[in-house]
Amino acid sequence: MIRSYLLAGLVFLMGAGNALAAPVTHVTVQLTSAEAPIPLLVQKRIAASIQTVGNHVFLDKDDAEINASADSYKRVVDDIINRVLIGYTVDDINISAGPDTIMAVRVRPWGDTIHTVNVTVDYGSLPSMGVQMAAGDLHDIQPMVENLLIGLPVDSLDWANGVVKSVLENELIGMLPEFYPHIVITPGIHTEVQIYLMPQLPVIRNVNVILDAENLPKVIFLNTRKNIEQKYAGLEGLPITFVRRHERDILTDLQKTIAKQWVIKQYKLRVIPTVAIGENLEIHLKSETDFYDIQAGAYIDMNRNDKYHNRNISDEHTVIMAHVGRKVGQHHEFFTEVEFKPSSVKWDFIPGYFYRWGKTTTLGYQFETEDTSNHLWLKQNLGSRWGIRYDRDLTNRDNEFGLSYKLHEYVSLEYIVSDHDRWLRVIGYL
Repeated sequence: MIRSYLLAGLVFLMGAGNALAAPVTHVTVQLTSAEAPIPLLVQKRIAASIQTVGNHVFLDKDDAEINASADSYKRVVDDIINRVLIGYTVDDINISAGPDTIMAVRVRPWGDTIHTVNVTVDYGSLPSMGVQMAAGDLHDIQPMVENLLIGLPVDSLDWANGVVKSVLENELIGMLPEFYPHIVITPGIHTEVQIYLMPQLPVIRNVNVILDAENLPKVIFLNTRKNIEQKYAGLEGLPITFVRRHERDILTDLQKTIAKQWVIKQYKLRVIPTVAIGENLEIHLKSETDFYDIQAGAYIDMNRNDKYHNRNISDEHTVIMAHVGRKVGQHHEFFTEVEFKPSSVKWDFIPGYFYRWGKTTTLGYQFETEDTSNHLWLKQNLGSRWGIRYDRDLTNRDNEFGLSYKLHEYVSLEYIVSDHDRWLRVIGYL
């Protein structure tokens, strides 16, 4: 009878013990370092590796069994982790078994660790201006790479290299999304990181400077134009999207460059730059003054044979002209034009006045001394290249219409129709 009671009590105790045991459903890893802190990226990678080991060893095991054989489990886990981690060794493991089993692992690097990192960036064939702009976007690259690598065991790069490159490439794409990065890491106590940047297509092929100098002869800007073309040729080869992203910086630099030019300082000019970005990038420079208007040029009339008023002017088809004006406010200008006809050695002095509406319309009056005629005229610009002109000769009661097209900043064509003739005029601007 007593024996039966003892057996029944033992069975009850065993059942109660089994009831207290629970299977492991989750493993949590707490990772620390016995020496320098582990870089966050590598810490996550090591913790993930230890998590895999812990899941394999502990999941679905009874926590009571793990606690009962804690030393054996520690040796197994220690051995596996040391085989998985290259560059680190396990310094201590503490296992707290339960449904959520906690593995507190302290590791220690063995062998040499990375003390310094030298980052070099190869920009390929980019000109100096492009290198400066791209380097400005990468000004944080050195500390970022140091945070990734310094303190790592040199040997750990055998398995961490791919992860480091992946993170570094993502960071570079965030800094310079218009370039393809290629990274080469040479591990050592003094690790070398080489970054090669390849521009994404499409890129800038040509840079052209277009000068719109309405108030001064264009010839005085030749040196300024040459300087700007030489400097901003440095944009060639850069991705178009990269240049668009830096458009404000380019305009700011362009304004500083223009302000340093001798002709701008000498004549106290106001130059408004704009940039049209594409494979053929155009820099537009519009020069303005508040007080004077000086222009010079020449024109040739083709197929004109005007015998109006019995006056044959077929030998006067080439004319050299100059315009000197004095602005009064933003809308008014008093001027004097001079025309010289080399074939007949004749001069025509033309004083006048015009009023400007906005930036595209002008209405004026002028008196021509050659034939003592009075003229009213209207000019209307149609965009940056096209324009129309109407001239009413009040003295001779003649009308003249002109449609012009600007081929180049130095050359325009104008087709002219008068009451008695029609011809083509080629106009050159100095």
